[in-house]
Amino acid sequence: MEQEKTAGAREARREEWRRIIAGQQACGQSAAAYCRERGIPVWTFSYWRKALNPAEADAAPRGFVELRPPRRASGVCVEAGRWLVRVEPGFDAATLLRALEALAAP
Repeated sequence: MEQEKTAGAREARREEWRRIIAGQQACGQSAAAYCRERGIPVWTFSYWRKALNPAEADAAPRGFVELRPPRRASGVCVEAGRWLVRVEPGFDAATLLRALEALAAP
């Protein structure tokens, strides 16, 4: 008897989320905007959308994506002994001078 109540409550919850997801799709808003207006956590919405549509979860990309740092403007690198100083465009000359003096100190 208790299991029947639990199964019924579970199915009612699933049906409620089907209604919420259908409402978002029908109104044409983004999921984030739809959830924000209704006070629904976006992560909860995403969880239920994937749980109720496993094909969508399978279509999601998986694995690693290579991230590359943005290309920097060209600058100057100065190597002196064990020190390598990189100077980018727009550097402060006074700061560079103080840094070099500190590196040259015994």
